[in-house]
Amino acid sequence: MNLFSREFSISSFDLNPRGQARLTSMANFFQELAYHHANQLGFGYKDMKERNTTWVLSRMRIRMDSYPVWDDTIRLETWPSGVDKLFALRDFRIWNSEGEQIGVASTAWLILDIKTHRLIRPKEALEHFKLIVHPDQVFAESLEKIEVPEALQPLNLHRVKFSDLDIVGHVNNVKYIEWCIDALNSRDDSDREIREFEINFSKEALFGDEIEISGQEINEKDTRFLALRKADNKEIIRARMLRD
Repeated sequence: MNLFSREFSISSFDLNPRGQARLTSMANFFQELAYHHANQLGFGYKDMKERNTTWVLSRMRIRMDSYPVWDDTIRLETWPSGVDKLFALRDFRIWNSEGEQIGVASTAWLILDIKTHRLIRPKEALEHFKLIVHPDQVFAESLEKIEVPEALQPLNLHRVKFSDLDIVGHVNNVKYIEWCIDALNSRDDSDREIREFEINFSKEALFGDEIEISGQEINEKDTRFLALRKADNKEIIRARMLRD
């Protein structure tokens, strides 16, 4: 029960111009896998809604050693990996058809009371959560707040569109990653692979919001991002991307 796996086939719509699966495709697989496992464990979307609670993704870190290509079959594995204060942690591994690990990811989730908007500790909201924790964690370091420099360069202004929205009318988590990648790749540098992506979600963006995305290269491999809502200057996300 504490480990859940599923196979995914890489389709043409998952691919980037290099013929490899996009990082955002991998992030979508993680989201889908987490949804199905949570359902199996009794705290999926519908289960939580009946208790007037919901999951909120707060932090995510993905590392890819290599990317699958068209028609590849990969196996993803996930498990609840522990609790860190208010965060319920969930980790992932990706295996290729030869049984080689090609990537890992870690996520930190908050539980929100829908009526009061109060955060609830996982052990209070989910009595049996501790019984299904598998203590294996793919990263030695915990998911901390990402540091961004004070001097950032404006990269893009994005108005939230209908296609950005998820089932609850908020921007889908993976869309924020896509915005950062698109903002940086305004020029053709497709020869550089994204090796790692880490993101902190601060506030939700809604339909029609104008989101200003800024960034700064820390070095030739490391770029940091900050996205603010233009109307009130509130921070929406901050992110870190490592490229070869």
